[in-house]
Amino acid sequence: MKKLYLLFFVIIAACSSCQKKFLTRDNPTGTTDAKWWDTDAQLLANLSTIYSAIPAGMFDYTPNTFMAFSALTDDAIWNANYFGEINAIAQGNAAPDMPQENWGVITNAIQPLWTWDFGCIRRANRFLKFAGGAYDDPALIKRYMLEARALRAWCFLDLFLYYGDVPLVTTVVSPETPLKRSTTQEIIDFVTSEFDTCAAGLPVSYPATSDKYRMTKGACLTLKAWAFLNAGMYDQAAAAAKQVIDMGVYKLYYNATDSAESYFDLFQYAGSGNQEAILLTPTNHECYGRNAPAGVGGGSNLNPTASLVNAYETMQGKTLAELGTDSTKIYEEYPNYKNNRDPRLEASILYPGETFEGSVLAPFNSDPSNPNRLGAQNSTRTGYWIRKYVDPQDAGHPFGSNLDFMLFRYAGVLLMYVEAQVENGHWNDPLVLKYLNEIRHRAGMPDVNIAEYNSQEKMRELYRRERRIELAFEGSRLFDMRRWKIGDQVMNGEVKGATDPATGQTIVVGSRHFNPARDYVWPIPIGEMQGNPDMVQNPGY
Repeated sequence: MKKLYLLFFVIIAACSSCQKKFLTRDNPTGTTDAKWWDTDAQLLANLSTIYSAIPAGMFDYTPNTFMAFSALTDDAIWNANYFGEINAIAQGNAAPDMPQENWGVITNAIQPLWTWDFGCIRRANRFLKFAGGAYDDPALIKRYMLEARALRAWCFLDLFLYYGDVPLVTTVVSPETPLKRSTTQEIIDFVTSEFDTCAAGLPVSYPATSDKYRMTKGACLTLKAWAFLNAGMYDQAAAAAKQVIDMGVYKLYYNATDSAESYFDLFQYAGSGNQEAILLTPTNHECYGRNAPAGVGGGSNLNPTASLVNAYETMQGKTLAELGTDSTKIYEEYPNYKNNRDPRLEASILYPGETFEGSVLAPFNSDPSNPNRLGAQNSTRTGYWIRKYVDPQDAGHPFGSNLDFMLFRYAGVLLMYVEAQVENGHWNDPLVLKYLNEIRHRAGMPDVNIAEYNSQEKMRELYRRERRIELAFEGSRLFDMRRWKIGDQVMNGEVKGATDPATGQTIVVGSRHFNPARDYVWPIPIGEMQGNPDMVQNPGY
């Protein structure tokens, strides 16, 4: 059903200007409801507008972009002349009335993401109200309605993760209807129940490749586990993650001819069509153009930090903090010294001294002819570049990639199970060690040292590092940081980049501030506060 996503970008453009229109009118022709819910084509057209809520990979004209939002964390900084709200939020300056950029596309987050998700919820509610009367195969109508319910539940979960408690609006209401915030328990109960119901009725997969982006049983169960995990309901999160694992449908991707390249290939065209992907999005078209080095036609918009680079272990399973001062200094100056770092570093990040597609990455070389020098247009500010999802095949069309982005994948589910079990006290569950070792083995890393990681506290340290490394730039770090309540530890103070071996000086690109009494959720947008007398603002805003 290619129609579903052929309409996607038209919908994105339409949604960007629907601050209030989404509440009252949302079918493409403006016809009456009595005439708009008749055929399969009309149902699919409406359903596609609900699918527009799915986040993007890199910036793709949507307010919800998983890779770009890595710059809201200690993993990266944002280095672009648009989407300035990312830096404002990262610096502790989030506000309900953030000024809107005028680029003709969505380049803000706080207000547009609220409107975007609630717009899709509104469209889902209308779909569920009217679709049952269409002249279509009843089995198809039932499946479409389950897809709409699953997407609606995901929108509520998305809103909850960004803003905290939000109103549960499950019927069509007028724009003037006052709406109160629901409780956390009400939201989690609702979305997990919806995901359960949808999982029971949706297929494990679809026969047509063009339908690979649709909601499935596994996607719903994964989102259920994600909801429970972020609500701190660890027993339920572990059980939901185990449901996905026990399906036997998904597995860690391995390169059949060279297992050492498995993790790297997973995010390149070589790994397309893998069985690790649980929920995909096609909206990752600009990844190469936005993230590749300037010397090969990229914009270097998202720059990794030293904090992330220094989190990778050595091949012996040692953290830099466990090494002596001299060894630590060597790895800070030469991140992959003697190829002795976790291979996921080289698969995810480009660092000084590498040559990428014929372009020497020498940020400390100030020669004006060096396009990758610090301070050059479209060059990195930290001395590091993104490698993950940057495939050289896209060099000829840097803003037109066809490389899908995995919003959720099997390794993430394994790590959900691990976290839930460690946090509910079952840190010595044999499956915790099994799943961690499976992930590490695929990357080329040694087994977990059980002599060292022999307590809940130590296993917590390990799984948190594994989540950060394994899932770097994939959209989870912001929510991990919030869930673990570590924002004040990792988002306060200077932001550092690479270290120049010639001088021993480390790049300092700025500073950030995090208020733990306020910054674990975004403010409710000013438009909602002004239009809804029953809405209560988040503390501190």
